[in-house]
Amino acid sequence: MYHATSEDLLTWTTRDPILHAGPSGALDHFQLGDCSVIEHDGKWYLFFQAMPRKGAGRRFCLAVSDDLWTWRKVPDDRTSIFTPSPTWSGWAEDAGPRFCTSPWVIRYQDRFILYYCTYNKRGDDCIGVASSQDLIHWQDDGPIITTQGIPDPLVGPSGFEVPRVIERNGKFYLFVLYFWGWQYAIGDDPFHFGPFQVMGPWHCSNIFRDGDRWYISHSQITAGKSGLRAGKRKPYRGLYLAGLVWAGDYPFVTDLQDVMGGWPEERMTNDGRPNAE
Repeated sequence: MYHATSEDLLTWTTRDPILHAGPSGALDHFQLGDCSVIEHDGKWYLFFQAMPRKGAGRRFCLAVSDDLWTWRKVPDDRTSIFTPSPTWSGWAEDAGPRFCTSPWVIRYQDRFILYYCTYNKRGDDCIGVASSQDLIHWQDDGPIITTQGIPDPLVGPSGFEVPRVIERNGKFYLFVLYFWGWQYAIGDDPFHFGPFQVMGPWHCSNIFRDGDRWYISHSQITAGKSGLRAGKRKPYRGLYLAGLVWAGDYPFVTDLQDVMGGWPEERMTNDGRPNAE
């Protein structure tokens, strides 16, 4: 698992990997990926999905750091910290990769909430939650959203991906990839949300803020105005970053320079327009 650093969100430096797949027998021997990082009591906790072998059920594992540079797996690479309860979910040791994916952790009141994607025993698409007091021991609280699983020949199998929950002005926003793109729903608490609304054709987004400025990341298609027009820019792969603006309670994606103060002169095009590439 790699990471990159930046002083201005424009110029990035790729650093050495922070985590490596474990040896044969380790729960992350075949795969480690999709992570969520949260700070608590001076330490950083990184939750990531892992698979010990091809065809195995995914599970969530944990790494901890004091400085965001050096990480250690906790308690070791043969112990997971969470799998969905088989009493309601379809998770099993050989269930495959889609029954425990995309961890996302937030702090809420006196506990932590873990969001994840899975399917129930009927094959319906679910976003589940788990709760913890210490970020190590988790209780599966079941699904908060369930929709009927209907494969589509055009877009492939249904299913939620990469749920992200943020709080703003007393409301909670659930962002998630589902069928036609990046969607969001609004709730008064982190467990109950209204209807979904489509934001755009983006995938694997993270939403974060720096002071009063909000940002959204994305892979594969440029995030911003050109992405709304379904335009692609080479090389197509990699990370894109755009701005996120709010009209009342509603979020909208815009170009990065629309939210950043003082767009660098060297990033201006010949005709005086900002160049976000």
